[in-house]
Amino acid sequence: MVKMDQFLRVGVASTALLGLVACGGDKAAEVAAAPAADGLECVTLPEGMYVFENGKFSPTIMPQQSRAPEQVTRASAGWVGDIEDAFSAAGYTWLDFVARENIGVVTGVAPDEDTKRRALEAATTAIMADPTGGTEINLVVDGISVAEGEPGPGASVAALARGGISQDACQQALNETMEGQKIQFPTNRGDISPVSMGLLDAVAGIAMLCDDFNVEIGSHTDSRGSDEYNLVLSQKRADAVKHYLEEKGVSTEQLTAVGYGEGVPLDTADNAEAWGRNARTEFKISRQP
Repeated sequence: MVKMDQFLRVGVASTALLGLVACGGDKAAEVAAAPAADGLECVTLPEGMYVFENGKFSPTIMPQQSRAPEQVTRASAGWVGDIEDAFSAAGYTWLDFVARENIGVVTGVAPDEDTKRRALEAATTAIMADPTGGTEINLVVDGISVAEGEPGPGASVAALARGGISQDACQQALNETMEGQKIQFPTNRGDISPVSMGLLDAVAGIAMLCDDFNVEIGSHTDSRGSDEYNLVLSQKRADAVKHYLEEKGVSTEQLTAVGYGEGVPLDTADNAEAWGRNARTEFKISRQP
């Protein structure tokens, strides 16, 4: 608990970051001419949205297909920097943080799974305890990869947050997030396995960033069981995913849950490999009417 308390104090109270200090004055010229304090460099950052990574601030690139700037909640470079500073002070120098609208993604490469778990828990606590982060961020997504292991489920969410929001970009982010991954359910049941919640948090983050588009949740079963049973089961699973995403903050009107049963197989063979491929959840982006 001592280490965590130290972590929180740094995350909440830190005011200086890598030589950058707040500048006084009401005009840009006055700000630029303000004297340095305690040897720290006083700089002016133009209004905009920034990502803090690898020890420096970088403005996010907003291509022409992006939504209008006023639709993007600009996270203050100062509080994002405070969060990064807290990560480093707690010993997690490899962690980065991306914030856009009400979504925060913690990224980096952990040496092992246990370190990743502890770092994600500490980072989430610090973000939620921060006066700005606790207000602006509604969902923290796991984008942490493990060295020589799996990438974090939120890696594509971070990439989407840094770039432009378009139908193609949103679909690509969903496809990349689900590539090689599956939403897990207990056999013959519609409730979501806890191991899939991090993956669904990433899906929720994408849907919330892509709130100008609709998302279809399509659930498919394998061929075992009757057609009627599989239709009912797939609908229960699609509904469960929809409910989970809604609880995370995705708009109900944005989501459609469809159970396809066994009617749209990827593999028509009747063996375990085909069953594993066919039982799946797919997400499709479409324009709103």
